Amino acid sequence: MKYKALIYYSNLALSQKDNDFISNFLEQGCKIIEEEINENSKGRYQIDIEYLHLAKGEKGINQLFQKLDTIKEFFIINAHVLGSNNKKIIEHLKNKEFFYFHNSLSLGKGKNLFDTRRTDHNARLAFISEEIEKSKEQNIYYLHAELRLFEKMMEQFKNSTNFNVYSLKGYSSKEKYEIKNHVNKIFSKLKKDDLIILDLGLKCFREVFLFLEENGFKNTVINTFGSLDNRFKKISFDLIQLITKRPTPSLSLIDIINKIFKEDIGPNRTALLLDSAYRLEIPLLLSQALNKCDDMDINNKDIEKIRSAILSFDGKKDIFVGKALQYAFNQDGKNILTEDNAYIFPNSLQIKDYDVARIMHDTQFQSVDNVINKKKVIYAYIDILRVTNIDIKSRFWTAELYFDIVSQFENPLDEILFNNLSTLNDKFSYKKIWKRDDKNNYNTQRYYVVANFDFLPVADNYPFDWQNVYIALTLKDNAKLVLQPIPLKLIDHDFDISGWTIQSDFSGVKFQKNHLFQDVDLKKTVSISSENRAGWILKRKNTATLLKIGIPMFFLIFLVYYSVFLEYEEANSSIGILTTTFLSAIALYFSVEKPEPKRMTIIDLIFVWFYIINGITVVSCGMASFFSEKIFYGTSFLLKGLIPISLISMGVYLYRRVKRNREDILLDREV
Repeated sequence: MKYKALIYYSNLALSQKDNDFISNFLEQGCKIIEEEINENSKGRYQIDIEYLHLAKGEKGINQLFQKLDTIKEFFIINAHVLGSNNKKIIEHLKNKEFFYFHNSLSLGKGKNLFDTRRTDHNARLAFISEEIEKSKEQNIYYLHAELRLFEKMMEQFKNSTNFNVYSLKGYSSKEKYEIKNHVNKIFSKLKKDDLIILDLGLKCFREVFLFLEENGFKNTVINTFGSLDNRFKKISFDLIQLITKRPTPSLSLIDIINKIFKEDIGPNRTALLLDSAYRLEIPLLLSQALNKCDDMDINNKDIEKIRSAILSFDGKKDIFVGKALQYAFNQDGKNILTEDNAYIFPNSLQIKDYDVARIMHDTQFQSVDNVINKKKVIYAYIDILRVTNIDIKSRFWTAELYFDIVSQFENPLDEILFNNLSTLNDKFSYKKIWKRDDKNNYNTQRYYVVANFDFLPVADNYPFDWQNVYIALTLKDNAKLVLQPIPLKLIDHDFDISGWTIQSDFSGVKFQKNHLFQDVDLKKTVSISSENRAGWILKRKNTATLLKIGIPMFFLIFLVYYSVFLEYEEANSSIGILTTTFLSAIALYFSVEKPEPKRMTIIDLIFVWFYIINGITVVSCGMASFFSEKIFYGTSFLLKGLIPISLISMGVYLYRRVKRNREDILLDREV
């Protein structure tokens, strides 16, 4: 039974080049997701994903309407990025069967609506309240557009004497100079210690940022809405941003990006893709729901049963885990897995223009079941000194490193787990080098660590293989602590690693769904665990192996080819040469390092090819010599063409296989 998904992207306030770049990613991503879904469904159902790239504004909406008019069957669809357009789309769909996945507060409830918002307003208010408490002696500037946090902010702080409220409602449609003049007027009496809170759209808070930059103000600013990626040259004041975005992307999503883009696209362009990738989760959500349905429900397209299956991701019995996001829904179809993070933008990480890298604020708030939890952040950084061993056969690698931990603990290493420490080749030793006291009761401690780490080798292309080695970190206790993933900019890629070159590095999070059976009645519960991975993609230096194999193999191939040019009278000599080359190849094969004997590597393929060619040649020449001179020379003629053709064909195959090296490296895999 076929199901239809309509995924679309509407041009944003970006350059046409950037919009096309994002659209291409989504289009290719839809193809990858579609293939993955239909392969895993094992024929029970099929999901066809159709992708649309829409123009900006009303023209794009009309494009979408034209497409929607052609769809007669049940389908799923993502929402428009502009909330004002979603009501128009819903109205246009009123006579159709569909599921609409949105993040718009204005749409309310509906049996065909699923609210996927992840914003945790309670957590944001808790963070803002604590910052306001710290600023009792200063003025508070609250700029808003009467959206999002406005009502709760006014309810909570309206009686505070230092709380100043300024409305910019409707200013998002005005000219830049009008917004700028209004902002200048608001901040005419701004003092250096005053706190600024922004609940505005990009067009308005951009002018606030420019005002602070142009006038040299270093005030603390809390921004509660909007993305900064690729939009600002530099952030020189103390900015705190409250957003749902995670510190680093999921490894599963990075794998999709790497499949689409063969070369490194850089952090700025990657950020563009991460903001748009949520659309790819929607077909996956439908697929996981269909997996819960009976065959009859699938074949009949029982919409109510499918909706119930989606709602069964309730956060207790089950959770949807996608490529980057997780969802759980209440009975109204609203996502209850909210998330909010507070970020700062250190000047030390702003090396390039328009690259304002973020790290987590030292205090985070999270609401679970309407209870606010306050958490402190631990920062961990790795400086690799040298990699002394990469053992493909035993599946571990050895590193000497400095491990820096910034925390409030006296013994912070007791709070952190290295998830992929080798179990079969156990080795972990450490020594504290120094300790430094920092502000806010934090301290920095450096440890010297020597350890073996497990990894999952891909040896198929040996000796042209690439490998993914990494260090996985988690916390022993996630209830009160948060571990800041190592920013990609701080991943060490300058260290000694004999026999290998570093192709790229990565930092990301792996998510895992865990089922637990509790109590005597074995009640099933579900949770999501995560681990931070910092790693490197390595390419083997194969010069020594090529010399060890290539030169002898060249002469052996030459001798085989030479033997087919011998005269009929020298047939016995030809067979003798071929027998010798065959035995020599066997001896050479057993002298060559084979890191994964159970796998067919490139080395194995080369020798198998040689054995086949050598065997065909010796059998053909031997058999032909028993017949006539004419048959012998005819066989030799065929072999003169077969050997070089097979050599060229084998070379082309191996070249293409080696070129696919990067595709074999998946970051989101278990050891």
